[in-house]
Amino acid sequence: MDETFSRYRAAHHPDWVIRAYEVAPPAFAALLEDEARWLAARTRQGRVLEVGCGAGRLLRAAGLDRPGTVGLELVVRYLVAARAAVRAAALIAGDALRPPLAPGVFDAVIMAQATLGSVGGEAVRRRFVTSLADLVRPGGHLLLTAYGAGVRAARREWYEAQQAAGLLPPFDPERTRNGRFVFTNGFASEEMTPEALAMLRPTWFTGEVEELPSGLLAVRWVRGGAPQGREEPPNT
Repeated sequence: MDETFSRYRAAHHPDWVIRAYEVAPPAFAALLEDEARWLAARTRQGRVLEVGCGAGRLLRAAGLDRPGTVGLELVVRYLVAARAAVRAAALIAGDALRPPLAPGVFDAVIMAQATLGSVGGEAVRRRFVTSLADLVRPGGHLLLTAYGAGVRAARREWYEAQQAAGLLPPFDPERTRNGRFVFTNGFASEEMTPEALAMLRPTWFTGEVEELPSGLLAVRWVRGGAPQGREEPPNT
């Protein structure tokens, strides 16, 4: 198991993905609704994959609980919860860095809920984006979201609500600053700039970063007709 993922899982209560969204304050709940609307508008048809589907919240919120949709999740406990909530989408266990899926078959691949800021530093983010890009068919879309500076206050409020509910450990006050929230076990959740997110765009993909009304950053990168195979995102 990847060390970054182990730290991510250890930072949360075992039922985190099931309960965390229930305690979301209004500002963060509005952010989640904004994200779901944006994704729903770009995934109205075709084969769709959500990577890190958790308990199936976004599959339902974005109208993706339908035949042709696949939810991929590594944490078995979360996948069990998703199976109780999702009716039509297929759910499979697997690692996003080594997905048990054929390359180039999805019309859209989603990594949402700002997961990119929680997986580790730039090198790990590049590995995730490269892995997911390989699953997109030519002409298909890679859809990602990330926390920008505009949602910093809403994030803090949500994390504090989770701490009050016993779902997250306390902040490390010495290391939590400038949109980087570090918890006492060393786990960190980071915001990204539009420029840093744009730098992750894979070869053979086109598209720009946009800021949603809630302040969340989002990208829809469209794959050109490149040969299949894993490709590193450009460094410039």
